[in-house]
Amino acid sequence: MSNEASPLSTQASLPLDTQAFREAMSRIAAAVHVVTTNGSAGRAGATVSAACSVTDEPPSILICLNRKTRIHAALLANKCFCLNTLSDEHEPISNVFAGREELGMDARFQSGRWTELATGCPALDTARLSVDCEVHSVQDVGTHSIIVGTVVDIRMTDQAGSLIYVRRGYKSLDR
Repeated sequence: MSNEASPLSTQASLPLDTQAFREAMSRIAAAVHVVTTNGSAGRAGATVSAACSVTDEPPSILICLNRKTRIHAALLANKCFCLNTLSDEHEPISNVFAGREELGMDARFQSGRWTELATGCPALDTARLSVDCEVHSVQDVGTHSIIVGTVVDIRMTDQAGSLIYVRRGYKSLDR
């Protein structure tokens, strides 16, 4: 029998509070995306990391948005969104859409080149992946909404490495 400590015995147990939960979630690496919307409620966008596929029959994805964000009301009113998966060359665009530069929505879209897809939502021309969706359902949980979208258009490129966010910082995942 080894005298080495097991991995479980070296883990610190923390009280379950907001700060501990946020620290724990910061250790989950996630792809970085910019979600956009466009329509009668206007054009808006935000950086998100909470996104994943739901099913391929029908093709569906989900995103999670804080209900206090500027994009939330516009996206629900427009009933569509585009998930743009960023490459490691897009860190500045991620920062702009995360609100780190205090720019209005129109000014945010000056970062990069954008093309409207089937729903009219902006797709970043150089994104690794753009998934254009119509809103299928919305479920509120705590401070956020889980928004499921039915995919109506997809565009893919092979730009650089993937932009990943982990431990409150950007990393690059090579191809």
